[in-house]
Amino acid sequence: MTTITLRRFAPGLAAARAVFLASALLASASAAVTAQPAAAPSSLDAILKALAAHDGGIESAPVWSLRDYVYARKDDPAGRAECEAALLAFLKTPATPPAKLAAARYLRVVAGDTAVPALRALLLADARTADCAIAVLQRLPGPAADDALAGALKPARGAVKTALVAALGERRSAAALPALVPLLAQPALAEAAATAIGRIGGAGAVSALMPELTRAVGPFKQVVAAALLAAADQMRASGDFAGALPAFRRLASDTSLPSPLRTAAFMGEIGAGEEGAAGLLLTMLDSADPDERQAAVAKIADAVPAEGIGPVCDRLRKLPEALQVQVLAALSGYPRVRVLGTVLWAARSESPEVRVAALRALAPVGDASIVPFLVERAASAPRGLEQDAARSALAAIRGRDVDDAVVGLLERKPAPAAAVELLKAIGERRVFAAKPAVAAALADEPSAVRIEALKALRAIGSPSDVSPVLDLLVGTRDDSEQAEAEKTVAALLQKIGAPDGRSRLLRARLLATQEPAERARLLALLPLVGDDGSLPVLRRALGDSDGEVADAAARAIAAWPTVTARDDVLRLARGAKDDTHTLLALAGLVRLIGLEPNRLPEAAVADLRQAADLASRPEERKLVLGVLAAFPCEAAFEFARGFLQDEAVKAEAQAAIDAMTQRLAKGPAR
Repeated sequence: MTTITLRRFAPGLAAARAVFLASALLASASAAVTAQPAAAPSSLDAILKALAAHDGGIESAPVWSLRDYVYARKDDPAGRAECEAALLAFLKTPATPPAKLAAARYLRVVAGDTAVPALRALLLADARTADCAIAVLQRLPGPAADDALAGALKPARGAVKTALVAALGERRSAAALPALVPLLAQPALAEAAATAIGRIGGAGAVSALMPELTRAVGPFKQVVAAALLAAADQMRASGDFAGALPAFRRLASDTSLPSPLRTAAFMGEIGAGEEGAAGLLLTMLDSADPDERQAAVAKIADAVPAEGIGPVCDRLRKLPEALQVQVLAALSGYPRVRVLGTVLWAARSESPEVRVAALRALAPVGDASIVPFLVERAASAPRGLEQDAARSALAAIRGRDVDDAVVGLLERKPAPAAAVELLKAIGERRVFAAKPAVAAALADEPSAVRIEALKALRAIGSPSDVSPVLDLLVGTRDDSEQAEAEKTVAALLQKIGAPDGRSRLLRARLLATQEPAERARLLALLPLVGDDGSLPVLRRALGDSDGEVADAAARAIAAWPTVTARDDVLRLARGAKDDTHTLLALAGLVRLIGLEPNRLPEAAVADLRQAADLASRPEERKLVLGVLAAFPCEAAFEFARGFLQDEAVKAEAQAAIDAMTQRLAKGPAR
């Protein structure tokens, strides 16, 4: 059970702030350490002398030196003793508070019982030394530290006393209970004492807090209740169910307490119910108390065995919709045979939230029998959570029989909306046996089915499946279909291991056809495949007598993905008769230059100068300057400065100069 802490119910309490006072101060001192020392002093005395003036700022070399010194000796008895004695003595000096906190931090690493007498004396010296002593003692194992902290309680005053109470609670010091319980009657310490007693836990803590809960009022009552809940939960975790139950029942029965606290108490009651936990949970599910029902729902997975889940399923319909959603999440972890019928019922609920929860639960508990239902729901549900949940369940249900059911439904030529969902599922599930059915769907109507078939084929297809996709590509007039077909061809051909063989099929098809429109579409595929062996084909096509073919070749060269085509793109930029081709080639040239950041900078700048000479518009010059920043050298600075008089690109030129200056200032990348 999740324990509800004091902080949730009384975040502004001074006692809660005091709980981690000393540790927080030490953490603050540690956070200031941001730089390694240049050289450590040779002795501990020298280190501490340098540390004494430490102000907690960024200059913290002595702190690092102390850390290194202590950690180098923490496993050596003589070294530990040396460090312990020196650090204890340092805490008594007039060193700065940050220096003492740093010393206390590393004293915790080496201190043993031998340090307890000195630390006990520091507890009452003054508040600042008390902080240091508490921070060390709180982490020091053993009864000696408990005795020192508890013994200082009576003479301590103010914040130090509150910090001592909190430290004893953090240590879960059962021996300190007799000293802490009387503090419940002191208004200034009652909240801190209650919290500490709750953290200590056990029968003694429960016995002290139960009567206090009866007397407490207002915010303090919530503090005591949270502490009692923590103490009872600790008893339950240790196996003392009988001892914990009265506390859980007392808290759960108090309707004046906040709902989350009562819910946690009911959950604790179920958890402590042992053999009767499942029956108690069912009783709570039938309750009119919303906190009780909430607790029961939260504990289903912990308290109800698989063979006992039937009664929970029977009660689902009577629960509020919000609780139905939570119960369905729990049912998803139970055997299919015991919960599938209930989850399917919920998937047809009038509540959209319940339907979504049920569809999500079907992913782990479903089987092949529900494939038609999920397909129908995915096809008919409006876009949003419900459709997404149906699709996710269809993709996630395990089993070869589920794959077979999906393929079988597709082979029966369902309605287009259902076919789309089946094809989505095939792609998500990677059903490779579905390739014949997917290929057949490439010829189906409407276009949405063909598009989804193309997407599925990208997931399950191989290079041998390219031909029917090419047939669709050259035959369609639908732009969306064409775009998806291009992606599918590229994806399938990329599965060929040898890069120089990926375009072989496309080149063969180009040779086999003289139809200009088909040739243009095939040429447009070549840069998507990126096989450099097809560049000669594009060069020849640039001079084709058909304008559509030549245009496709020019666009393909300008879009080429690798630097192999840099010279081709430069020639196109220089010699293109079409302004559009010139602009595309310029943009492509600049892009390809930028793909080689490790080139000799002067060579890259020379290429960028050629691109800039061909640029007729500010937009192209801006592209050049944008890439120039990647090649800092004297030639690049000179080139960029030449644009500072051009108002259209002045800002970009200055940005390139600034970027190169910063790169050079950082030095070479490591």
